Amino acid sequence: MKFKLLYFGDIFVNPKRRTQHIADIRMQFHPQLKKLVEHQPWNNLTKFMEPGATKSPITTRHVGGIDWNPIITPNLKLLAELDILIMHPEIIGVPRSDIDNRVKTLFDGLRCPQNEHEIGDNTPRDIGPIYTLLDDDHLITKMSVNTSHMLSTHMFNPNIARSQDTLFMLIDVNVRVAEGTLENLPFMV
Repeated sequence: MKFKLLYFGDIFVNPKRRTQHIADIRMQFHPQLKKLVEHQPWNNLTKFMEPGATKSPITTRHVGGIDWNPIITPNLKLLAELDILIMHPEIIGVPRSDIDNRVKTLFDGLRCPQNEHEIGDNTPRDIGPIYTLLDDDHLITKMSVNTSHMLSTHMFNPNIARSQDTLFMLIDVNVRVAEGTLENLPFMV
């Protein structure tokens, strides 16, 4: 089962306010993932994500007074393979293009916070559950990263401030089933 996620913005290597930065990244993926679970076969997951759900395997996590709904969880025995295209305004190969630390920051933005200190003050608390791709980044079993020079950022929102850390990412997500169950049967395609 495959789908794509898009990201446009900054991915800082060592931000001063790391928690806030990770929260901003999470919130860019949230509406995409919320829309994903409205469609087949993903809408089958919603019965495990409702507030107060009693049907097992419950996937909603309660951290810092917020409900978090990860799409890929160990409870559903799902795993992720990621193929990431990073386009940035820097010339490829210059010392500032720190790919490994950017990917670490991205992975933190794709997963649920593990404790309330990882939430960030700018995370909205009144929008209902927040969707994340992963329960935890250990569910990523394969990853590839390609980088390319982004020739122009003018096609994106002109109101977004741009820096040398502004980039565009296209993330191909391939969902794999670790162990077949009745709950994850629709994902064995």
